[in-house]
Amino acid sequence: MSRQLPPEVCSAIVSYASPRDLITLSRTTKAFQRAAEPRIYEHVILRDAQSAFIGCHAIAVRDAFRGPYVKRFILYQDVRRTSPRNNLAVVPAQFWLSVQRALCQMVNLEYLVIHDPLAAQSWVLDHEDITFQIREANLRIPWDSHTVAFLKDQKKLNALVLMTDGKEDGPLCALPVTALQSLEVFSGPVLVAAELLGCSLTRLQMTVDEETAPILPTVVADLGKIMPTLRKLHIVGMAEHQIMEILQLVSTSVFAPALRFLGILPIPSRDWPAVHRCLMKLPALEAIEFDITRWEPQPWQEPFQRVLLLEFRTYCPTLQHVVFWIAQHRFTWFMRDGEWANVHQMARHHMSDSSWRT
Repeated sequence: MSRQLPPEVCSAIVSYASPRDLITLSRTTKAFQRAAEPRIYEHVILRDAQSAFIGCHAIAVRDAFRGPYVKRFILYQDVRRTSPRNNLAVVPAQFWLSVQRALCQMVNLEYLVIHDPLAAQSWVLDHEDITFQIREANLRIPWDSHTVAFLKDQKKLNALVLMTDGKEDGPLCALPVTALQSLEVFSGPVLVAAELLGCSLTRLQMTVDEETAPILPTVVADLGKIMPTLRKLHIVGMAEHQIMEILQLVSTSVFAPALRFLGILPIPSRDWPAVHRCLMKLPALEAIEFDITRWEPQPWQEPFQRVLLLEFRTYCPTLQHVVFWIAQHRFTWFMRDGEWANVHQMARHHMSDSSWRT
């Protein structure tokens, strides 16, 4: 009887099916297969090399009729599935060609995640037949000519997370000034952030290491001159000896009057008057994060942290959310019914903090 059901009835039944049941339903009749496949392929999540090869092949075969169904494509290596057969780090080049062929068919793609364990396959995104315009991307690939060639044509991209060290043997590949005009959110190396000064960023997370730390003040100074749209600034890996210079640059920037979030500040245990003067120049600041790991003694006790809260809020009365980092411990303080409450989280990492974005 199901074979006699009209397509609109099959589509209605499919709309109530759970994701797990869609596969089973698609195997019953061709009518249900046609109705279920747009939902099955709307969100493609591939967690290892074997499933990725099969999934990409399914998208590319039979004139690639499934390609337009895909709106979210996620490819990464699930550590629970790591084996010689499933490991993305050891697959041949033919595998990445199959990924590229599938991407060329995803004309309606909006969200893209590609985590290459070796961060070496940026060429996959550099193809003339890739026509999708994504809104959000999370990429573990190098910043090179292939990446730039892909990004310069993404006119709708709003949020970009780039997990790469941003280090090249020669000069960093330059992004055209007119590229990524819709980009508002970026997380990645400070070297790459320096290439995005032509964008109107509202939320920015920069990662810094020992090698790239010397350019941090220059990048923050440039941001402070030309980016009045910035509302949230998060810097991971900043050295303590840089804190006062960075605070001075932030407090005198064009975005200082409207800045709402600032972190992570490796605040010293002394020279607080200078810190207070900078905070007083941030009249809209609502949330701030401090790294106090190097303090002696470390302020683990709640009463001591309350004293710190009182002092910071005296000079920055708009604060509603304060975080203290002690190693991998995250103490989050927030206002509730006019009183400070807190949450203590363990085994956290600075890069896992999403407050700068949300």
